[in-house]
Amino acid sequence: MAVATQKSASSLMQKTMQRQQTVTRVKYKLNEKQVEKILLCYIKDGNTEPYKELLKVLQNCQLNDDNYRIVMEDSLSCVVLLGVEMNQYIDIICNINWANRNSEFVMLFSNFVINLVTAHTYHCPKVMTSLIKLFKDEPESWDDSPQEITLFKWSNIHKIIAQIIAMMPMCSDILMQTIIEHFPYYKTSAVITRAYIHNLIWMTKYIPLLQEQIITMIISRMVIMDVNIVDQTKKQKQIDISDGNIKEQDTVMESLDCCMLEILKWLEEEREPALNIMCNVFERVVLPTRAIRHVQFLLLYTISISQQCMDRILNNLWVVASGGHTLGPAALATRRTACSHLAGLLARCVRMPNSRLILYLKLMADWVHSYITATQEATTSLDNAKSHGSFHAICHAIFYLVAFKNHHLFMNKENLHFVESLNLRRLVNCALNPLRTCPPQVTHAFSSVTRSHQVVYCQAVIEKNNRHILQSSIAEQFDDWFPYDPYDLPRSGKVIWPLCIEYKDFLKESDSESQYTTMKRKLDDDDYLMLASPKKLRNTNDISPGFRTSETIIM
Repeated sequence: MAVATQKSASSLMQKTMQRQQTVTRVKYKLNEKQVEKILLCYIKDGNTEPYKELLKVLQNCQLNDDNYRIVMEDSLSCVVLLGVEMNQYIDIICNINWANRNSEFVMLFSNFVINLVTAHTYHCPKVMTSLIKLFKDEPESWDDSPQEITLFKWSNIHKIIAQIIAMMPMCSDILMQTIIEHFPYYKTSAVITRAYIHNLIWMTKYIPLLQEQIITMIISRMVIMDVNIVDQTKKQKQIDISDGNIKEQDTVMESLDCCMLEILKWLEEEREPALNIMCNVFERVVLPTRAIRHVQFLLLYTISISQQCMDRILNNLWVVASGGHTLGPAALATRRTACSHLAGLLARCVRMPNSRLILYLKLMADWVHSYITATQEATTSLDNAKSHGSFHAICHAIFYLVAFKNHHLFMNKENLHFVESLNLRRLVNCALNPLRTCPPQVTHAFSSVTRSHQVVYCQAVIEKNNRHILQSSIAEQFDDWFPYDPYDLPRSGKVIWPLCIEYKDFLKESDSESQYTTMKRKLDDDDYLMLASPKKLRNTNDISPGFRTSETIIM
C-alpha cells in the first residue's frame, strides 16, 4: 500500500512540474537584444545573477519561435566573446531543439555554430558531440527508407557538419573521434543502431576522405556484435539462460541484421569504390577474427558482384594461407582462418567460376605435396599437429571442397581425372595424417564421396585414428568453424541467400531447390518475418557444421 501511495505521489509531482514548465514556456518572453545584454554584462562586468537566470530558462524551457530567434541572433552577435569560460552556455545552446524547425531557424543555428567554431576552435569537439548525438534519437523503424520528417532533420545536421569540415578540414579528426566515442553500445536497440550507421554512411558521401575510416569502424563494431551472438549461443548450448539473456541476444541479432542491410545497400549504390574499400576492411578487420557467423558474408556479396574483387580476395587468401605473408605471432591462426575463408568462398559462392575452384584445388594440392616431401627428412615430430598446422588446414580445405563440390568434381570423366591428378591417396596416407585432425563431419563426407567414386579409401586410416582417440587421455579438439555456413539473419538474408550454394549430399537425390527458395518458403510457412525472432534460428548446434543447409537452420 505504501509503495502504491509513493508511486501516486511521484506521478502527481511529475505532472505538476510538467504543468509548471508549460506555464513558464507560455509566459516567458524574451525582449529584443535582452540575451545580448545579459551576456555582455556577465562577460564584461561579471554580473552573474541575470546570466544564471538565463541559463536556467534555456535549460528548463522549450523555446517558442520568437524566443528561439532572439537567443540565436543575440548569441551570434556576441560569438567573438564566447570563450572558454562560456562553456556552460555553449553546451545549452548547442543542445537546444533546432533540427526540426523551419529552414529560417535552422539557418540561424547553422550560422551561429559555424561562426563559433571558426572564432574558437576549442569549441569544435563540443559542437560535434551535440550534432552526432542527434543521430541517436530513436526514430520510427523503417524498411526501405526513413520517414520524410526524419530525413529532413538528419539533412539539417549533415549540412552543418559538411560546412564545418569544408571550412576547417582539420576538424575531420575531431569528427572521427566523436563518432567512435558515441557509437551505440552493441546491446542498444536495433532502430537506434541502424539510424546511427545510416547517418555515418551518409557522411561518407560528402567527406570521401573519411570513407574508409568510417566503414572500417562500422565493420569493427559489427564484428563485436557478431562475436557476442556466437558467445551467447555457446553459453546457451552449455546451460539454460534466462529470458532476459535471450531477449538481449535477439536485440543484438536484430541490430546486426539492420547493420548488414545498410552496408549491403551502400555496396550496391557505391559499387567500385565501395567494393575496394570492403576488400581492404576484410583484410584488416574480418580476416584476423575467427568464429564469427555473419559479417563475412559481406565479402561473399562483394566477390559476387565484382570479378576483380573476387580475384584479389582469393589470391590474397591463398598467399596468407600458404605463408606468403609475414604475419607475426598470430601467423598460424590467421593462416588457418584464411584457409577457412578460401574454402568457404570457393564452395558456397554461386557466382564462383569453376575455373577458380580447379585453380585453387591444384595450388593447394601442389603445396601440400611439396610440404610432405620436405618433411620426410625433417626432425620435427610428425605427431605434433601444431608444428604442421598450416599443412593440416590446407588439407582440410581440400577435403572440404572435394566433399562439398562433389556434384561438380565427379560430373564427368574429365573432372574425375582432375581429382585423381590431385593424388589424394598420398595426403590421406602420409605420416602427417591430416584426417586425424580433420573435423569428423568433413572426414565422413570426404570418405563417402571418394570411396563411392573409387578415388581413395579412407576407412582404414579413420579406424586407426578412432582407436588412437579411444586410447588417448587427452580429448581431441577439432576446428569446426566454417565461415560460410548458411546465413540466418532474415532481413539481410533476402539479399544474401540467392548468392549462396546449398550443400547437396551426393548420396541423396538431387534437389533443384535453392537455399533462397528453401529459406523463403520456410519463413513464409512459419509466418516468420514479423521480424524474425532469432529464437527460431537458434537450434543449430546439433547439426554438422560446414554442411549445414537452410532446412537445418530453421528446424
